[in-house]
Amino acid sequence: MADTSHMSVTPHDHAAIAIIKCEKVGAREAQILETELKEAAAKRKWRLVIDMAEVTMLASMGLGMLVTMHKECNAQGGKLAICGLKADIHQLLKVTHLDRVFKVLPDQAAATKAVS
Repeated sequence: MADTSHMSVTPHDHAAIAIIKCEKVGAREAQILETELKEAAAKRKWRLVIDMAEVTMLASMGLGMLVTMHKECNAQGGKLAICGLKADIHQLLKVTHLDRVFKVLPDQAAATKAVS
């Protein structure tokens, strides 16, 4: 398992499970997380689960980071799933129609299955 101050990563079969440890994902956190997520995803053939259970606020830069990760995983032939969203963040994805772009699942088990 790899740990940083912003996230922890656990390898699982053919996927990486990244648990975001930041309560707020703004511009600064989004840049750091994007770099760390790309590194984790590359090690697992771009199959990535992002667990956002601890995230309570997702700024526009955080949304942009998720879009970038989705595009990168697809471009590399991988898959991305997001799980553990708080109700208000899930609502934000619905309002922005990003719930139609991302695989949003309730828990790590379902998300891991979706990217495997």
